[in-house]
Amino acid sequence: MAQQNQFVIKRRNRLVLSILLVCGFMAYNFGGNIYELFGKHRSLSPTSVYSFVMNLFLAGVSVAIAVYAVKKSFDKSPGLIINNMGVVDNSGLVSAGLVLWKDVVEVNKSRVIFTECIMLKVKNPERYIANQKNPFKRMWLAMENKRIGSPVNISASGLHYKYNDLFRVIQDKYLSSHVESRTYELKREKDTILREKSELLDSINYAKRIQNALLPSTSVIESRIGENFILYLPKNIVSGDFYWVEAIGDYVVFAVCDCTGHGVPGALINIVCTNALNRAVKEYGILEPGKILDKVSELITDSIGLDGEVRDGMDASVCSFNKITRELTWAGANIPLWVARHGVVYEMLEFKPDKQSVGLTDDRQPFNTHKIDIQKGDILYMASDGYADQFGGELGKKMTRKKFKEVLLLQKGKSLHEQKENLLTFHNEYKKNGEQIDDILVMGIRIER
Repeated sequence: MAQQNQFVIKRRNRLVLSILLVCGFMAYNFGGNIYELFGKHRSLSPTSVYSFVMNLFLAGVSVAIAVYAVKKSFDKSPGLIINNMGVVDNSGLVSAGLVLWKDVVEVNKSRVIFTECIMLKVKNPERYIANQKNPFKRMWLAMENKRIGSPVNISASGLHYKYNDLFRVIQDKYLSSHVESRTYELKREKDTILREKSELLDSINYAKRIQNALLPSTSVIESRIGENFILYLPKNIVSGDFYWVEAIGDYVVFAVCDCTGHGVPGALINIVCTNALNRAVKEYGILEPGKILDKVSELITDSIGLDGEVRDGMDASVCSFNKITRELTWAGANIPLWVARHGVVYEMLEFKPDKQSVGLTDDRQPFNTHKIDIQKGDILYMASDGYADQFGGELGKKMTRKKFKEVLLLQKGKSLHEQKENLLTFHNEYKKNGEQIDDILVMGIRIER
């Protein structure tokens, strides 16, 4: 560990010398007691024997402490070292050694006999006691821990530093170390979160590549139907909205779908619904839009809604166009169809959808198929609700389908490429700095054949 913030305080021997004098005096007294016992009693009674043993024991302890104090007085190491790691204590007769800040839970003032001390309460005092190889030191620290609640007591009398100033230095370092430790932990947690987020985003972005690969390109749609544009703006990388085109004989079946949710959950439902559409048309050979939606509802329910717990599905607008007869049939589940037509006047025809979703729904009714007379040059518009539901404008209100229809009317006479750019510009200006609230999908197709 770097020692650039190390703070060293010299030790002074006043406390050790005081202990040496006290222990010397006690040893002298106990020795005197033993001498008196031998001098007065030629034959010792049981009481005098007990007194002799106790005085001999206490005299031995006093001498041992005095000898230890003498050795301590010749110790030239610093009395206290304070750094970023912890405190190295050598201030008293018996010290706990290196005390790590990470183990310290509290810093308090204390008093041991007549000595002012700073107590460092640690969360694992038994380890600091057991680390002492000397049995005398272990016993002393155990006594201290039992008496005042910690084996770590820094003696201010044993240091060349003022007591209150020392307490302030230790307390400040303790607090700053915990702040640094917490800061390090937060940084480590942040790094972990950022790494996991990066991995997650990598996975989702790869899923986006797969999802985009499954969507038909504008060139494929053009080769099958005519000029078109797709405004596709997922809210969270991957999308619950999708568009779908399939050519079967003389028919081209195409759809705009809005699955429940957005982001990853929406994308998962997207897979189920796309598969159901493919099966309804390719496997079951259904080309009538209303019956396609009925079959898709059945397949979705079989896949994820049998127990009634998962009620996810999709809203959809499905068209079936016969390239030979130029007949267009359509069915909608909560998504309308708009047809822009140049006639005597420029008009926007709107076809209302059935008010039910595709999937598990209470009191389900068969979807209605509408036959629509189509003219060359008509432009079909289908859109999920994300564009019309966007909040923004001067009052921060929802745009609504009525306003969306007005925006489409303003595209009169413009190429579909220009229309796409205009719709995108209007959306961004309406949203301003607000958040996109849902996936956005708008499809425009000009019938030219």
